Amino acid sequence: MPEPVDPRHLLLLGAGPGVGASVVRRFGREGFRSTLIARGESLEQLASELRNDGLEIEAVRADIGDLDGYRATLERIFRAPGAPGVVVYNAALLDPGQILDMTVSRLRTAYDVDVLGAVVTGQVAAPVLRTAGAGTLLFTSGGFADHPVPALASLSMGKAALRSAATLIAAGVQEDGIHAATVTIAGSVARGTAFDPDNIAELFWTAHSDPAEAWQTEYRFTGA
Repeated sequence: MPEPVDPRHLLLLGAGPGVGASVVRRFGREGFRSTLIARGESLEQLASELRNDGLEIEAVRADIGDLDGYRATLERIFRAPGAPGVVVYNAALLDPGQILDMTVSRLRTAYDVDVLGAVVTGQVAAPVLRTAGAGTLLFTSGGFADHPVPALASLSMGKAALRSAATLIAAGVQEDGIHAATVTIAGSVARGTAFDPDNIAELFWTAHSDPAEAWQTEYRFTGA
Protein backbone atom coordinates (compact mmCIF):
# COMPACT_ATOMS: atom_id res chain seq x y z
CA MET A 1 0.00 0.00 0.00
CA PRO A 2 1.47 3.41 -0.95
CA GLU A 3 2.68 5.62 1.89
CA PRO A 4 0.76 8.86 2.55
CA VAL A 5 3.94 10.88 1.85
CA ASP A 6 6.69 10.03 -0.62
CA PRO A 7 10.01 11.56 0.55
CA ARG A 8 11.26 11.42 -3.06
CA HIS A 9 8.33 13.31 -4.54
CA LEU A 10 9.03 16.97 -5.32
CA LEU A 11 6.24 19.50 -5.81
CA LEU A 12 7.40 22.58 -7.70
CA LEU A 13 5.09 25.59 -7.72
CA GLY A 14 5.63 28.19 -10.42
CA ALA A 15 7.42 25.85 -12.81
CA GLY A 16 9.47 27.50 -15.52
CA PRO A 17 12.54 26.89 -17.72
CA GLY A 18 15.00 28.64 -15.39
CA VAL A 19 15.49 27.90 -11.71
CA GLY A 20 12.42 25.66 -11.56
CA ALA A 21 13.59 23.31 -14.31
CA SER A 22 17.09 23.19 -12.85
CA VAL A 23 15.73 22.28 -9.41
CA VAL A 24 13.66 19.45 -10.93
CA ARG A 25 16.69 18.12 -12.80
CA ARG A 26 18.90 18.34 -9.68
CA PHE A 27 16.42 16.45 -7.54
CA GLY A 28 15.77 14.07 -10.41
CA ARG A 29 19.42 13.02 -10.29
CA GLU A 30 18.70 11.81 -6.77
CA GLY A 31 15.78 9.67 -7.92
CA PHE A 32 12.95 12.14 -7.29
CA ARG A 33 9.77 12.26 -9.31
CA SER A 34 8.23 15.71 -9.67
CA THR A 35 4.83 17.35 -9.92
CA LEU A 36 4.92 20.74 -11.63
CA ILE A 37 2.29 23.44 -11.18
CA ALA A 38 2.04 26.51 -13.37
CA ARG A 39 -0.72 28.37 -15.17
CA GLY A 40 0.92 29.00 -18.54
CA GLU A 41 0.51 27.04 -21.74
CA SER A 42 4.27 26.37 -21.76
CA LEU A 43 3.89 23.96 -18.81
CA GLU A 44 3.35 20.91 -21.01
CA GLN A 45 6.33 21.78 -23.19
CA LEU A 46 8.53 22.05 -20.10
CA ALA A 47 7.17 18.76 -18.75
CA SER A 48 7.89 17.09 -22.08
CA GLU A 49 11.48 18.36 -22.11
CA LEU A 50 12.05 17.06 -18.59
CA ARG A 51 10.54 13.69 -19.46
CA ASN A 52 12.93 13.53 -22.41
CA ASP A 53 15.72 13.83 -19.85
CA GLY A 54 14.44 10.61 -18.32
CA LEU A 55 12.59 12.21 -15.40
CA GLU A 56 9.20 11.16 -14.03
CA ILE A 57 7.02 14.26 -14.34
CA GLU A 58 3.38 15.12 -13.73
CA ALA A 59 2.12 18.51 -14.90
CA VAL A 60 -0.87 20.25 -13.30
CA ARG A 61 -2.31 23.52 -14.59
CA ALA A 62 -3.39 25.91 -11.84
CA ASP A 63 -3.49 29.66 -11.33
CA ILE A 64 -1.88 30.47 -7.99
CA GLY A 65 -3.48 33.91 -8.15
CA ASP A 66 -6.85 32.17 -7.79
CA LEU A 67 -6.16 31.28 -4.18
CA ASP A 68 -9.33 29.23 -3.60
CA GLY A 69 -8.84 27.22 -6.77
CA TYR A 70 -5.15 26.81 -6.02
CA ARG A 71 -5.89 25.54 -2.51
CA ALA A 72 -8.32 22.98 -3.92
CA THR A 73 -5.65 21.75 -6.36
CA LEU A 74 -3.10 21.40 -3.57
CA GLU A 75 -5.56 19.56 -1.35
CA ARG A 76 -6.15 17.00 -4.09
CA ILE A 77 -2.40 16.47 -4.45
CA PHE A 78 -1.80 16.10 -0.73
CA ARG A 79 -4.79 13.81 -0.19
CA ALA A 80 -3.48 11.32 -2.74
CA PRO A 81 -1.15 8.50 -1.66
CA GLY A 82 2.51 9.37 -2.13
CA ALA A 83 1.99 13.08 -1.51
CA PRO A 84 5.06 15.31 -1.99
CA GLY A 85 7.63 15.18 0.78
CA VAL A 86 9.48 18.19 -0.67
CA VAL A 87 7.84 21.43 -1.78
CA VAL A 88 9.55 24.30 -3.61
CA TYR A 89 7.50 27.49 -3.94
CA ASN A 90 9.09 29.26 -6.91
CA ALA A 91 6.12 31.40 -8.01
CA ALA A 92 6.32 35.17 -8.44
CA LEU A 93 4.47 37.78 -10.47
CA LEU A 94 6.64 40.25 -12.35
CA ASP A 95 4.56 43.41 -12.79
CA PRO A 96 6.86 46.41 -13.25
CA GLY A 97 5.69 49.68 -11.76
CA GLN A 98 6.42 52.38 -9.20
CA ILE A 99 4.53 52.01 -5.95
CA LEU A 100 2.90 55.46 -6.18
CA ASP A 101 1.65 54.71 -9.69
CA MET A 102 0.24 51.21 -9.16
CA THR A 103 -3.38 50.62 -8.31
CA VAL A 104 -4.27 48.75 -5.16
CA SER A 105 -5.79 46.05 -7.35
CA ARG A 106 -2.48 45.44 -9.14
CA LEU A 107 -0.58 45.33 -5.87
CA ARG A 108 -3.09 42.91 -4.38
CA THR A 109 -2.90 40.61 -7.40
CA ALA A 110 0.89 40.44 -7.12
CA TYR A 111 0.72 39.90 -3.34
CA ASP A 112 -1.59 36.92 -3.83
CA VAL A 113 1.02 35.18 -5.98
CA ASP A 114 4.19 36.42 -4.30
CA VAL A 115 3.12 35.82 -0.69
CA LEU A 116 -0.34 34.44 -0.02
CA GLY A 117 0.13 31.53 -2.42
CA ALA A 118 3.15 30.53 -0.33
CA VAL A 119 1.10 30.77 2.85
CA VAL A 120 -1.65 28.60 1.36
CA THR A 121 1.02 26.09 0.31
CA GLY A 122 2.29 25.86 3.86
CA GLN A 123 -1.22 25.58 5.30
CA VAL A 124 -2.08 22.64 3.04
CA ALA A 125 1.28 20.84 3.14
CA ALA A 126 2.18 21.18 6.82
CA PRO A 127 -0.56 18.94 8.32
CA VAL A 128 0.33 16.12 5.91
CA LEU A 129 4.07 16.46 6.51
CA ARG A 130 3.48 16.57 10.28
CA THR A 131 1.78 13.20 10.04
CA ALA A 132 4.86 11.87 8.24
CA GLY A 133 7.17 13.49 10.77
CA ALA A 134 9.41 14.88 8.04
CA GLY A 135 9.44 17.11 4.97
CA THR A 136 10.94 20.17 3.34
CA LEU A 137 9.29 23.47 2.40
CA LEU A 138 11.51 25.85 0.41
CA PHE A 139 10.53 29.31 -0.83
CA THR A 140 12.45 31.17 -3.54
CA SER A 141 13.32 34.67 -2.40
CA GLY A 142 15.54 37.28 -3.99
CA GLY A 143 17.79 40.25 -3.49
CA PHE A 144 14.80 42.58 -3.81
CA ALA A 145 13.96 41.58 -0.23
CA ASP A 146 17.23 43.26 0.84
CA HIS A 147 17.36 46.08 -1.68
CA PRO A 148 13.93 47.13 -3.00
CA VAL A 149 13.91 48.34 -6.60
CA PRO A 150 11.51 51.27 -7.18
CA ALA A 151 10.61 50.13 -10.70
CA LEU A 152 9.66 46.68 -9.36
CA ALA A 153 7.69 47.78 -6.35
CA SER A 154 5.25 44.88 -6.04
CA LEU A 155 7.94 42.22 -6.40
CA SER A 156 10.23 44.02 -3.94
CA MET A 157 7.44 44.15 -1.38
CA GLY A 158 6.49 40.56 -2.11
CA LYS A 159 9.97 39.12 -1.61
CA ALA A 160 10.35 40.92 1.73
CA ALA A 161 6.97 39.65 2.90
CA LEU A 162 7.71 36.14 1.61
CA ARG A 163 10.82 35.99 3.78
CA SER A 164 8.76 36.89 6.83
CA ALA A 165 6.06 34.37 5.94
CA ALA A 166 8.61 31.58 5.45
CA THR A 167 10.26 32.40 8.79
CA LEU A 168 6.89 32.18 10.52
CA ILE A 169 6.10 28.90 8.78
CA ALA A 170 9.48 27.54 9.88
CA ALA A 171 8.74 28.46 13.48
CA GLY A 172 5.49 26.52 13.28
CA VAL A 173 6.85 23.28 11.82
CA GLN A 174 10.47 22.80 12.88
CA GLU A 175 9.58 20.87 16.04
CA ASP A 176 7.60 18.46 13.84
CA GLY A 177 10.70 17.52 11.86
CA ILE A 178 9.86 19.74 8.88
CA HIS A 179 12.49 22.05 7.44
CA ALA A 180 11.11 25.34 6.09
CA ALA A 181 13.41 28.00 4.66
CA THR A 182 13.87 30.62 1.99
CA VAL A 183 16.50 30.29 -0.72
CA THR A 184 17.48 33.86 -1.52
CA ILE A 185 18.97 34.48 -4.97
CA ALA A 186 20.95 37.69 -4.57
CA GLY A 187 21.47 38.45 -8.24
CA SER A 188 20.08 38.16 -11.75
CA VAL A 189 19.59 34.59 -12.96
CA ALA A 190 21.20 33.88 -16.33
CA ARG A 191 22.70 30.75 -17.85
CA GLY A 192 26.45 30.83 -18.35
CA THR A 193 27.00 33.25 -15.46
CA ALA A 194 27.72 32.85 -11.75
CA PHE A 195 23.95 32.92 -11.32
CA ASP A 196 23.33 30.01 -13.66
CA PRO A 197 20.15 28.24 -12.54
CA ASP A 198 22.01 24.93 -12.39
CA ASN A 199 24.35 26.44 -9.79
CA ILE A 200 21.41 27.83 -7.85
CA ALA A 201 19.69 24.43 -7.90
CA GLU A 202 22.61 23.01 -5.93
CA LEU A 203 21.73 25.30 -3.03
CA PHE A 204 18.14 24.03 -3.07
CA TRP A 205 19.50 20.51 -2.82
CA THR A 206 21.78 21.54 0.06
CA ALA A 207 18.87 23.15 1.88
CA HIS A 208 16.84 19.98 1.53
CA SER A 209 19.61 17.54 2.40
CA ASP A 210 21.11 19.41 5.38
CA PRO A 211 20.80 17.44 8.64
CA ALA A 212 18.48 18.94 11.25
CA GLU A 213 21.33 20.31 13.33
CA ALA A 214 22.47 22.39 10.34
CA TRP A 215 19.06 23.74 9.32
CA GLN A 216 18.83 27.44 8.48
CA THR A 217 15.76 29.57 7.87
CA GLU A 218 17.49 31.31 4.97
CA TYR A 219 20.02 30.05 2.45
CA ARG A 220 21.67 32.72 0.31
CA PHE A 221 23.08 32.32 -3.18
CA THR A 222 25.50 35.15 -3.91
CA GLY A 223 27.24 33.74 -6.97
CA ALA A 224 30.52 33.43 -5.07
